[in-house]
Amino acid sequence: MAKNKFYRFPLYLLVRFWAAVVCVLPRSWALVLGRRIGRFGFYCVRRHREKALLHLRMAFGHEKSEEEIRELAQKVFEHMVQTAVDILQFPKLNQKKVARMVDPGNAFKMYDEILGEGKGLISLTAHLGNWELLAGIFALKGYKGAVLARRIYYDRYDRWILSLRKSIGIPLTIYRDESAKKILTLLRHNQIIGMLPDQDTDSLKGIFVPFFGRPAYTTEAPVRIALATGAPIVTNFLIREKGDRYRVVVRDVIRPVVETTRQEAIQKYTEQWMYSFESMIRQYPEQWAWMHPRWKTQPEPEVKNLCRMAV
Repeated sequence: MAKNKFYRFPLYLLVRFWAAVVCVLPRSWALVLGRRIGRFGFYCVRRHREKALLHLRMAFGHEKSEEEIRELAQKVFEHMVQTAVDILQFPKLNQKKVARMVDPGNAFKMYDEILGEGKGLISLTAHLGNWELLAGIFALKGYKGAVLARRIYYDRYDRWILSLRKSIGIPLTIYRDESAKKILTLLRHNQIIGMLPDQDTDSLKGIFVPFFGRPAYTTEAPVRIALATGAPIVTNFLIREKGDRYRVVVRDVIRPVVETTRQEAIQKYTEQWMYSFESMIRQYPEQWAWMHPRWKTQPEPEVKNLCRMAV
């Protein structure tokens, strides 16, 4: 019943109208508009502003002044709307246009080398920079695979997001509530699975690992899948740079193995990829989704102490 709330359809129509306007504008104009809407949203959307400020204080309260934190939070809002603008313009993109927008660095070479091992590749990224376009640049280049995503429980929105992904070459989305066999099959066919595991999702099996000096509930799925298939984990990100270009940063290649017990391996390598995420977020804090309640799920006191000791 909750997924049929009366306001969702008119809100959906409003968003689609705004998306149509964004899509016909030149990208430079649309990004300027997005930046201004983001600034407006920071002042007007109180609930999300307060969440972002709270989480930024939790992460940087001992490093930054209140003025710096507020300025950073405003940049977060501006960046997130600009990211939405670039996603909404997916139907206008092709490989040539993306090549003008994105510096891939050595990412394609690294992917080729890893896929040459024949075990597939688990691509981990965060809600940092432009995560949807990151998957798109590899899809347009001809790499095969799928993204693992949360199902949106309003069908019109869900179909629209799927159509945007398909417009940039991402043919397959696997939902988290589907069988894991789909993921294992793709990896055994030496393809890529893209995952966004940086949020607190208490419906998934997880553990607590340190994140900005606090225990954060984190899914075990990437490491469990890597241990089951032998597929390496790659942490990589698509970062917005000056001039509204993007750059791919391949941060770490992680190869989980069981040295003592399986659970210790899950703990060790989950901490490893989360540390990779934290390092990138520290470098580009204005590009991460601080509105999300990352520390919502809290552990027992003894687990909190272990997380503090691990920092």
